[in-house]
Amino acid sequence: MNEIKVRVEIRSRLVVAGLISFVFSLWQFDAAAQEKILARVVVTEPVGVQRETEYIELSLQCDDSLLNSTHEIFAFDEASDLTISCQLFDVRSSDGKSAFSVVFPVLLRAHETRTFQLRTFPVGLEKGNSDLTLEGEGTELRVANSFYAADLTRSDQAEPKSHPSGQIRELLIKMSFNQLLTNGEDRVHWAPNFKRPELEYYTTIAHWQNPKINQVEHGQFLVRTARQDWAPNHPEILLTAVYKFYANLPYFRFYSSMEMKQDVWLELLRNDEMTMDSMFTHLAFQRPSGEVVEVEIEKRHALLQAHPIEDDAPWLCFYHIDKGFAFGTIRLKYDNTNEFGGPSLTYQPHTQIGQWLDRRYWNRRLIHDRLTFVPKGSRYVEENAYLVFRIGDVSRLEEIQKWTKVLRNPVRASVSPM
Repeated sequence: MNEIKVRVEIRSRLVVAGLISFVFSLWQFDAAAQEKILARVVVTEPVGVQRETEYIELSLQCDDSLLNSTHEIFAFDEASDLTISCQLFDVRSSDGKSAFSVVFPVLLRAHETRTFQLRTFPVGLEKGNSDLTLEGEGTELRVANSFYAADLTRSDQAEPKSHPSGQIRELLIKMSFNQLLTNGEDRVHWAPNFKRPELEYYTTIAHWQNPKINQVEHGQFLVRTARQDWAPNHPEILLTAVYKFYANLPYFRFYSSMEMKQDVWLELLRNDEMTMDSMFTHLAFQRPSGEVVEVEIEKRHALLQAHPIEDDAPWLCFYHIDKGFAFGTIRLKYDNTNEFGGPSLTYQPHTQIGQWLDRRYWNRRLIHDRLTFVPKGSRYVEENAYLVFRIGDVSRLEEIQKWTKVLRNPVRASVSPM
């Protein structure tokens, strides 16, 4: 084999309004050194927004022999002769073939199209820098990057925190704030949750005891946890949950699915819930019509009683007007269709802003305090991005509005196997 000629370049890129630099290591190489081209990928920016760090996630398959300890996969830019290292996850094999997912970062100008070849190269090429860290194992994890630190571990402070569920218990907002989001009685993130009529209290995903499926994968770009088991005290509901934490980005994603495998009666069904001790002063949200509403949290009651927040509101957030830190949800996927493509039953679906003791919370209510028959085959699926940010000096909500446009209009990627 010809000698591989590699030239290492380090490009520092300013990410997210000048807060940090994300460094990629890019290589230019002799074309004769290529090992195997797996696929050609064409990516296009669709809505006229500069993408400083956009992660491309794809599913592929290849011969088992190409995924081995001596070779790695890189994305080769056909226009610039540069390569970017790729991270593989969710690898599955059968009959000599491997199906897997791959993730790699790109920078795209507004409306730009770039074409990449996914190629294998010998192990040993230098990779780019990453701020993503993972500590622990199983469900006892701590994940951090430059923007936040998510603690998924157990605690003996309160019974609801003591279960090895793998849900976020506390979230630290970095960005010079070092503001800890916590919940004295429970985990910060404890949805989905559900209640059958014979139970005195509802139960939540945070009551999982070491879910039967618990996959944890870690690389330079992505930490992914994928869990699945029957919902606590609700053996009719198959519950799936996936966290994705990214390098050098101020948000993480959470996918959940509730599938009714048998008929069940429910009084309550909720999702997209974050509950925190009182540390925010204001609520802001966007209605599906596009109207943006801001209100002091303690003065929200009359406004929301007259016009509740819709269940499909694109985003909402809490922020502290003086200290400047903010935390919000961007709704990316919301699908309540059953196994035959029809609508799953809901009752008064809406987004609620609530208060319990000294805690404030938001959630999406799918069945709201009414005994409801939910037949076998009903499904409730959603995916949200949870964003930490600094409110703006002129436009307080410019950051969450920017990320909403980016995340709800993902880069288009088409894959052609070679």
